[in-house]
Amino acid sequence: METLVIFILALGLAMDCFAIAISNSDLSGTVKAGVPLKLAIAFAFAHLVLLFAGYHLGSSLQSLFLGAERFVALFVFLFIGSKMIMDARKRKPQSKVFDINATRVIVVLSIASGIDAFLAGIALGINGLKIYLAGLLVALTVFVFTLGGMAGGRHFGMPFSKTIAIIGGLLLIMGGISFMF
Repeated sequence: METLVIFILALGLAMDCFAIAISNSDLSGTVKAGVPLKLAIAFAFAHLVLLFAGYHLGSSLQSLFLGAERFVALFVFLFIGSKMIMDARKRKPQSKVFDINATRVIVVLSIASGIDAFLAGIALGINGLKIYLAGLLVALTVFVFTLGGMAGGRHFGMPFSKTIAIIGGLLLIMGGISFMF
């Protein structure tokens, strides 16, 4: 069950990155060579680092939540998933689209998208789940989905980006609910 929860988490976080990649590759203009790979690496690295940071914070707080670990995880995953769904529903063409070719934009988007991984890491740490498996799955899934979103952004378009972000949010909510079982 733990591996399934971690896989759902990885998919949910990756779908948010996929939606960001689609939006920015579709609407930001011409994407320079090498930028999709840079973005995929940056997103995967930020998610990995922030997931581990959140995990260590969650582990240090674990004694404060004895007996309520599952409820904390449920709350965190419901929060992240709901936020993703609300952001996706509000997303309009040209909003939150940046010049993806600029390195500073890649760094900022990586950190901003990785905040959800930080929160998820806290939930994993409080519940004492396998962080190395989670880190590997999250980083790999985020990398592949980001690269795929950059490659297919012009073909998928903004409506698909919104749908994927909503599905990612629903997956995170399902992951949170699965902590209860």
